[in-house]
Parts: sequence; C-alpha cells; structure tokens
Amino acid sequence: MRYEIRIAGSGGQGIIIAGIILAEAGIFKGYYVIQSQNYGPEARGGTSVSEVIISDAEIDYPKTLGLDILLAFNQRACDENLRDMKPQGLVIVDADLVNSVFWVNVVRAPFSRLSQNTYKEQKFANMLAVGVLAPFCPWFSTHSIHKAIAKRMPQGTIRSNLVAFREGVKLGRDLKKHIAFQELEGPVEV
Repeated sequence: MRYEIRIAGSGGQGIIIAGIILAEAGIFKGYYVIQSQNYGPEARGGTSVSEVIISDAEIDYPKTLGLDILLAFNQRACDENLRDMKPQGLVIVDADLVNSVFWVNVVRAPFSRLSQNTYKEQKFANMLAVGVLAPFCPWFSTHSIHKAIAKRMPQGTIRSNLVAFREGVKLGRDLKKHIAFQELEGPVEV
C-alpha cells in the first residue's frame, strides 16, 4: 500500500517543515517513508512543495505517481497540483487563500486567519494545516505527529506549534464529521 501527500504553497509558509514532520511521524509509526522538497530560488514568495510518500513496504520509486492528499496553501499551488491527484484523492485548502477548487473531495479551513487571530502571526498556519490533515489521513496518529513536532521545532516554539497542531486536529475532526466525501484508502488507525 502506497500513500502520497503533497504540501504546496509559497516560500515562507512552512511547507518544507510540514512535510518533514509528516515524514518523521510516518517513521515513528514504523512505515517506509520518502520525503522530498522543491522550492524556487526566492527565499519568500516563490513556489514551495514538499512531498511525502508512505508505505507499508519498501518504496521502489521515489516520485509521486498519484496524490492521495493535496494540502494547498494558495490558489496557484492548488491549480498547479490538481492534475496529479488520484480520482478519489482529497484536497485540503486554506480557505482564506484558495477561492476555487475544481475537485470533488475538498476540505476548506482558514489556516491563515486562525493563525493570525490566535497567535498574531501566520507562522503557525502550517501546524494548523497538519492538524486538519491528520484526521483525514489513516497513516498517522496524532501521537506520532506530536512526537515529530516536539523533535523538529525550535525549542522556543514547540509549545505554540503543538497548540496550533491540536487546534487543527479539533477543526479537522469537526470538518470530517460534517463533510461527505469519497472514502480514502489506507490502513485503519487504531
């Protein structure tokens, strides 16, 4: 079983670290994982992409073949990556920065606004987004992501990032209860 996630947005939105955290969370769960990243030459504002491939068997091809989940932080990222989706794939978007999504399975959450309102800055939007993604992805547990955040984030921001992640998980669980979408494939989280 192979599961593919792409996180896409602009440089400075924490796209790369979000992918690294998901990859480490998969490793903590005992899966095979490949994480790759691609970003433009601009430090901020250029295109940024992080991909995570997770499997219960060795991964023989390190590039995505069809996305199970796309987490898009802006309109451009959404538009440019929809063509790589599997038919039943799920698109999760920042409702503040993505106006239109031509896809069936879509979850909208206001990552940027929540981060700005709660923390007075947007640097926690990525962990809010990872939290929203968690209930929709059967390959991770909140514990494994929590552990990866605690390991990867700078000491002075661990607490705020964990709080943002937990808020995202609550929002994701609520959204999952109220949104009808096609079932995604993957192992069942116990």
